[in-house]
Amino acid sequence: MHTNSTTEKHDIKLPPGDTWSDPQMSVEVTQEDEPIDELDTTSPGYKNENTHWWDGSQIYGNSEARTKELRGLAKNGKLEVDEQGIVTFLPRDDDGIPKTGFNSNWWLGLEMLHTLFVLEHNAICDELAKEHSDWPSEKIFDTARLVNCTLMAKIHTTEWTPAILAHPALQVAMAGNWWGILGEKLYKLLGRVAPGESISGIPGSGAEQHGAPYSLTEEFVSVYRLHPLIPDNIAFFSAATGEHKKTYPIKSVAFAEARAPLIEQNLGFEDILYSFGINYPGAVTLNNTPDFLRDLHTPEGRHVDMGTIDILRDRERGVPRYNKFRTLFHMKPASSFLELTGGNKEVAEKLSTVYEGDVDKVDLLVGCLCEPLPKGFGFSDTAFRVFILMASRRLKSDRFIATDWNDETYSKAGMHWVQYNGMKDVLTRHFPVLGESLKGSKNRKWVLRVLEGVG
Repeated sequence: MHTNSTTEKHDIKLPPGDTWSDPQMSVEVTQEDEPIDELDTTSPGYKNENTHWWDGSQIYGNSEARTKELRGLAKNGKLEVDEQGIVTFLPRDDDGIPKTGFNSNWWLGLEMLHTLFVLEHNAICDELAKEHSDWPSEKIFDTARLVNCTLMAKIHTTEWTPAILAHPALQVAMAGNWWGILGEKLYKLLGRVAPGESISGIPGSGAEQHGAPYSLTEEFVSVYRLHPLIPDNIAFFSAATGEHKKTYPIKSVAFAEARAPLIEQNLGFEDILYSFGINYPGAVTLNNTPDFLRDLHTPEGRHVDMGTIDILRDRERGVPRYNKFRTLFHMKPASSFLELTGGNKEVAEKLSTVYEGDVDKVDLLVGCLCEPLPKGFGFSDTAFRVFILMASRRLKSDRFIATDWNDETYSKAGMHWVQYNGMKDVLTRHFPVLGESLKGSKNRKWVLRVLEGVG
């Protein structure tokens, strides 16, 4: 998450006739960072609240002090949890928001996934303590964190990405990122058989920075604007019986109210996970940003339209417009609004009006939302190009994955945990009732919907 200025704002005055509930919108300016090289003034960077690595900082925090606070009085390397009857919650601050590494813009989807992977961390600690009874708590914690983070990276690589981009070639490519072209079965039988990433995958192939310090680029931030995935309402069901309990609008399960279905309907996290698994996310397309985010009121008093902010941030940070972006990625730019929209005359005419007849003015996000999608893709081919580039780079640049991929770093038990577990295992380990729903298939779409809880 970028750092916003506390003093400078963009004051957006709405045109006459606009139906938004305020006459103006104020959006904090992104705070620029200091350049690494004093001579480089051509490529501004922006400050961030969070790291760019697969370090699990969303649940572990970004500082040693915060990490210690989240561990609290828990023993054997574990993170602190709040057990209330049969439900285990994250500890909470006085404002009702959980104590966790990252809790801005909190809602039930984050509550669900943060809790799940805190429980997974603590389960890994139990396994490590069993295998290494002489290890101090600090070593158990550090190793469990590393195992948990790498398992998240593996799930994202081999499960989430092939689910939202459900094309056979993409599934082979993402599996190859992790296991190499020999595949998972041969890897588990033979181990790494070649030093490079092609044959035996990125883990263990050696870190590479490709001539530039690693970071998630502004282009990656831009194409990861997936707010249309969030629906305006979520129906909640019993995982054991399938009975519908209640349908909540998103705004009623956000911020301090995130736990409402758990408290008011006496549901457990297994029911929340099951419900996310059988609800459908929204389509990543035009005119589908949820109403909740288009008229968002936050606890600190902000009133914003996230659709507006998504466009504003790309312009503010100098991200190229759609056609320029495609040109820079060696892709053919759209020659007309009709070509851009795949022949949809109604949308093409509307865009032409908004952008004054100049297709080169179309914003990156708008263009991506207009594109006809390749078969099986959940979002545009343009966005995919950046997404797949960074998905590989953040594995290849990470020394804990690409270089220090061994029993000495992870422990033998830790390496086995990463390589022989996936999202289904994580879910059923902590909530066995979900096993029946996941039985008999890979259930990629089910897992995708659960993972969309990240928002």
